Amino acid sequence: MAVSISSDDQLSRQLLELGMVTESDLEQAKQMQTQMGTQLGMALVQLGVLTAADLARLGPVQAAPRQGAPRQAAPQQGRARAAPTPAKASLANYEIDPAAIREIPRQVAEQYLVLPIQMSENRVVVAMADATNVFAIDEVRQRTGRRVEPIEVDQAELEAAIEQFYSAQVRAALASTEGALDPSQPLLHPELMVGADKDLVAMLDMAPVVRVVESILTNAVRARASDVHVEPREDGVYVRYRVDGQLMTVMTLDREMQKVVASRLKIMSNLDISETRMPQDGRAFVSVDDRPIDLRVSSLPTYFGEKVVLRILDKSQVLISLRQLGFLTETMKEYEDLLRTPQGMILVTGPTGSGKSTTLYASLQYLKTDTKNIVTVEDPIEYQVEGINQSQVHPRIDLTFARALRSILRQDPDIILVGEIRDLETAEMAFRAALTGHLVLSTLHTNDAPSAATRLVDMHVEPYLIASSVVGVLAQRLVRRICTRCREQTQPTDVEIEQLALTPEELANMSFFKGRGCEQCRNTGYYGRIAVYELMLMSNEIRDAVTASKSAAEIRGIAVRAGMHTLRDDGIQKVRAGVTTAQEVINVIFTVEEAL
Repeated sequence: MAVSISSDDQLSRQLLELGMVTESDLEQAKQMQTQMGTQLGMALVQLGVLTAADLARLGPVQAAPRQGAPRQAAPQQGRARAAPTPAKASLANYEIDPAAIREIPRQVAEQYLVLPIQMSENRVVVAMADATNVFAIDEVRQRTGRRVEPIEVDQAELEAAIEQFYSAQVRAALASTEGALDPSQPLLHPELMVGADKDLVAMLDMAPVVRVVESILTNAVRARASDVHVEPREDGVYVRYRVDGQLMTVMTLDREMQKVVASRLKIMSNLDISETRMPQDGRAFVSVDDRPIDLRVSSLPTYFGEKVVLRILDKSQVLISLRQLGFLTETMKEYEDLLRTPQGMILVTGPTGSGKSTTLYASLQYLKTDTKNIVTVEDPIEYQVEGINQSQVHPRIDLTFARALRSILRQDPDIILVGEIRDLETAEMAFRAALTGHLVLSTLHTNDAPSAATRLVDMHVEPYLIASSVVGVLAQRLVRRICTRCREQTQPTDVEIEQLALTPEELANMSFFKGRGCEQCRNTGYYGRIAVYELMLMSNEIRDAVTASKSAAEIRGIAVRAGMHTLRDDGIQKVRAGVTTAQEVINVIFTVEEAL
């Protein structure tokens, strides 16, 4: 049972005594607390030093230090022990059961440094780097439903074993495909697809092919990938995951695997496997670790065969609130005030994958009450929000954004979410709704907030409609967070100082950090992402500029003079708070501003 923490000082003392944080962690959290106006505990969670579960577990009985972040300078006497510390054993003395390993996902094994090695009906023997870690023991007990018997082993030996055995599962799946591509294989279901190659159809339901595809999808979800690329090339088929916005190659398959893997994914998505000359789009639903996963699937013919890309939408993810998104304090207040506007249009802009949907869902969570009728039209519905009426467009039956929006206006809505303004017809319907007493939220693909007006004009929306309907534009980008496990202080380069345009006074009050690289972040130095924002409120001067068809640069100048914090300003504040690196802000933000 958690107890309330009466003050930040009390929380700081308790965390230090338990060895869950260091003085450096607290200093960075307090910097973020000052910059973003959040509570100390939430700042530690946003930095990745603690999890929400860590805070919830703080109670009258002292908790064990969080596994995976050794703190040599922290006091150790406050640890709670699950059992007397056993002598360290060697994994070489144990026969490891692959069935036991399959009980725990790799992500959990790496997070808590645990490896199930033997299992019976009611117990599981677990190798651990720290046999006193009660959180790790609880995690294994809950996932297996068995009594946990820990043995403590050397951490280096354990990490090597985790890599060896979990990687072996993938290698076994790939090795088992040998022979599956033999054209003489008997035809299992030739009636599945008229016009498709019969040998190919026969292979699609075979266990080796199924295991390879399941391995690709399962490992992608566990690696927190947002996209999977199955990419045929001259020397093989490359499987790449996009993690924290960056693509990485995770495996290479033989060229002969291209047709069966692509076709298996197409079958799962109800696409035509006999059609390989035209692009196709579909959806699939799978379950990974009892988590429902929605896949948006796209196939594209290339010189070496069909490339298949999957967008991963994890339906089990808990929607976060506005205050967890990373808004600066002043921007947060302005955006909340904007959401309380009774009517008008709020636009969220940015490229694909910049977190616009997350911001909009958090906004709906903020607006949701029993007295409001909130209706959405989306493509696709990424997350289901209780208490909100969500509708899905279906272009194949001509249920477009515009047509769905026309019907929504007859449903007595108070607040309307339009997933994206893609064309003039949708824009005109959305602006009509905003002018007739509704609050409308939508997205637009633009580089920054001031460009939203010029983009709408390019779509042939009348400038006076934009000026009279839009109440605010929120632009955003995602930057990678510094990995908290290997974060260390660093010095900025002269180029970084120049590109950030920092004054000597600003430099004197800033600390810079980077990730050294470790197993948790796959030696990238980054783990997870956070948004940077730019909020443009529609003042009378900006409305006049829009009506007069002024350029985006002119509108930006007016907004900045009125006090708008730009994407650059927001990014620098997050560098100052130790959340991201100067180079990340330069890569993501300044490439945008230089293009304007």
